[in-house]
Amino acid sequence: MTKLLKGLALGAVALALAVPGAAGAADKVVKLGCYAPMTGPLAKYGKSMQEGFDMAIADFAASGKLKDASFAIKCEDSQGRADDGINLARKFVDDKDVVAVLGDWSSTVTMAAAPIFDQAKLVNLTPISSHPDVTKLSPWVFRQSIIQSKEGAANAAYLQALGAKKIAIIAFPNDFGKANVGALKALYTKAGGEVVFEEFIKPDAQDFRAILTKLQRDKPDMIYMGLFPPHASLVMKQAKQLGIDIPFYGNSALSTDDMTRLAGDAANGLHLLLVFHPVVNKEMAEFFKRYQAKFGAAPEVFAVNSYISATMLMDILAKQYPNITRASVKDGLDTVRKIDSIAGPLTYDPATREWDFQFHRGMIKDGQFVLVTK
Repeated sequence: MTKLLKGLALGAVALALAVPGAAGAADKVVKLGCYAPMTGPLAKYGKSMQEGFDMAIADFAASGKLKDASFAIKCEDSQGRADDGINLARKFVDDKDVVAVLGDWSSTVTMAAAPIFDQAKLVNLTPISSHPDVTKLSPWVFRQSIIQSKEGAANAAYLQALGAKKIAIIAFPNDFGKANVGALKALYTKAGGEVVFEEFIKPDAQDFRAILTKLQRDKPDMIYMGLFPPHASLVMKQAKQLGIDIPFYGNSALSTDDMTRLAGDAANGLHLLLVFHPVVNKEMAEFFKRYQAKFGAAPEVFAVNSYISATMLMDILAKQYPNITRASVKDGLDTVRKIDSIAGPLTYDPATREWDFQFHRGMIKDGQFVLVTK
């Protein structure tokens, strides 16, 4: 019996050695760093990023594009704070197993960490940060997300198509809000539009009735919101309570189920651009369906673009494996020009170092997001 067991054991070892990848493949991990707000008031968005990365890793593993290794992405907590982002950047730099870093959610944090990545020559690819200056800070800092100047141009054109000659603006005073509003204002006013009211609100603000009453006196054709769903929903609900019937327009970050869930009937009539939404194409609809089944809720826009960015990066690295270096990651990102994604084909402009996304005109009607074709 002992000889038989020894023989079987030796046979199993021989078989494992004879089959490529049968032994040790699971131990080969390509490590990607990630920093995002995982606790605090912005934790929901960091969680969305991590879930998007988890979906991307699972789908990539199932694709069979890299059979001899796996990818790992675990987001560490920046709390949405610049100093924590800087400390995490240093941690990633010192970890020689980290070949590239994804993050942060916040433009402020990404820009604060940029000099660390630049000095160490470690790629930082953000799937979210949309401030125009993000990619100007270092050739080692990349972005694959909507940039505010391009969304601003699309928003300005849509507002004009809707006949809005005068608008009021309510937005956040952070880097996101200022960049979002700045891009819109510049292009909207250049085309002949007029901004008759502008108010930046504190992140902890809950009561917007005084602002709404004040802006009503300026008789805008539409109210533009550079906000996220929790605040935008309150603005729209309070406007409805006050009997204010001025139509609303919002930035693309409002295209989530949270907007309709939190605002209820008050969200009806909201116009906005749709990029990461199931109504734009069948591939996106399928992704939403699978995500809902896996996590029990529809994805935020941040989860969708985190999925797209991680998938693109893994595609690049799989082709380089097993000769991946920090320098080769940058070379791969520098040479990519077009990818097919669940958001449709995306193209990269090496001159601006930015990606072009497809903006679809939409609105909320009867509690549902729909495309506007006219």
